[in-house]
Amino acid sequence: MTTFAEVRFAHEDGALADTFASTPKLDVRVLPETSTDPEREVYVLQFGAMAPDVVAEALERDRTVETVHPMPEFDARNLWGVTFAETAVLLSPQVTRHGGFVIDARSAAPRSESTPRGWHEQWLLPDREALHDVWEHAREAGFSFEVVDVRQLPGADMKYPVRDALTEKQRAALVVAYELGYFADPREASLADVAAELGCSASAAGGRLKRGTRALIERTLLVDRPDRPR
Repeated sequence: MTTFAEVRFAHEDGALADTFASTPKLDVRVLPETSTDPEREVYVLQFGAMAPDVVAEALERDRTVETVHPMPEFDARNLWGVTFAETAVLLSPQVTRHGGFVIDARSAAPRSESTPRGWHEQWLLPDREALHDVWEHAREAGFSFEVVDVRQLPGADMKYPVRDALTEKQRAALVVAYELGYFADPREASLADVAAELGCSASAAGGRLKRGTRALIERTLLVDRPDRPR
């Protein structure tokens, strides 16, 4: 049965560790619609009300960050594209590896003076065993880790319970991407490979994957939330 998990975690070498240390009141959100390069992950981050020049300086000095891509066309939203260094200790690849999705990720204040600032995230996983496996990895990797909420989604284990939430093209794109290993970690197929199998452009394939994933999340997680994001 599909499992929803809300978690908090931190690591001294985790994503944006140096930025959090230098700017403790910084508010960061990872956009769920984060763009994906065929060869590597690019996380689109929104940096609250912090001045762009301060954000740029903090990211350039952060040892967990490999590259920074300003997005001046979205100045009003203060968006930045970031790729993380290989030495950065991340949990989101583990969620993906176990067949899950990170549906919300935000910076979180530390629970105590002995723990660094980290992240507050919501995950959608195929079952509790997958959550346990990610937790085990986090513990072994030295994360401070807390499960805030975990629950099974009623009806989510029935045969194709949310099939009507997707268009035929979205279903085809998600199935092909899964079968080719696009969601594996390390990734076994690129967005271009998925597009070639579907007979469409990479941008079209990426759009179908994003819209399909969004539709699944909205149908399974947000239907009863009056404050659901638009």
